[in-house]
Amino acid sequence: MTNETAILQRAKRMVPLIHSITMEARDRTRAIRHLEEKVAELSARPGEQTAEIRSVEAELFLHRRELERVQKELARLGCSLDADDPQRIVCSADGSEWTYEQPLDETGFRPDHSSPKA
Repeated sequence: MTNETAILQRAKRMVPLIHSITMEARDRTRAIRHLEEKVAELSARPGEQTAEIRSVEAELFLHRRELERVQKELARLGCSLDADDPQRIVCSADGSEWTYEQPLDETGFRPDHSSPKA
């Protein structure tokens, strides 16, 4: 069995877990975006909105903390969210990079041949 075949098999085994993590990251990212918009909207309103803004900011903090937890979980797997596309997860193994892209149930993963191999 070649090294690339072993990496391919490992990547295939990780797809269900990566899919689950990706779904959570996507949901958290959407919630964060929505809550940030809500804070901006509340801040632009005339009058005192402090209590409502604090409530939204508390929820925003929780989603950001959970997104950090997701990123740490990915890091333990040797993966990270792609900085340019948060819908893509990049994993490294034995000098090779693999990207997981949505929809994972259709595409699985793709080897990233653009990066040099070790």
